[in-house]
Amino acid sequence: MANKQYMNDLKDATETLAKLLQQRDDLEITIARQRKRAAALAELCDESEFGKPFDFNLGGLTEVCRTAMRASRKEWMTIANIQQAIKEIGYPLDKYKAPTASIMTTINRMVNDDEIAVEQHDKAWEYKYVGLGQKSANSLRDAYEAFKQAHDTKLAREKTKQDRG
Repeated sequence: MANKQYMNDLKDATETLAKLLQQRDDLEITIARQRKRAAALAELCDESEFGKPFDFNLGGLTEVCRTAMRASRKEWMTIANIQQAIKEIGYPLDKYKAPTASIMTTINRMVNDDEIAVEQHDKAWEYKYVGLGQKSANSLRDAYEAFKQAHDTKLAREKTKQDRG
């Protein structure tokens, strides 16, 4: 009886965690859009009033690609769209010898991690941010189902042994 309660509690806990991960992805989108807005407003202001360039803590290239894609109103973006969005945010792409290649490498790594989807539209490769929250939520659900199946199999095997013995 206690085992069944633990299984129910585990299912509830994984479902709650999956929902929280999705909420985190939604919040990250809101934050990314606000960063983009603040960067645009900072561009309109006289930087001498700040004393030093405004720092939005954009992180590295992976994080700024994430931010650019989350902040975009476009669902699908080309590498050129992503690069333009990164420039609009105010990220210093001039520190890269080949910024387009660096962005492409970063995006492809994120595709391999299932964080970004890729499709060909009108002869151009386009990318869509899908986030890690949904992937994590699905992995949690899959892990729970596998655990439950293994647990049920074990219980059935024990019952069969008990019935024979």
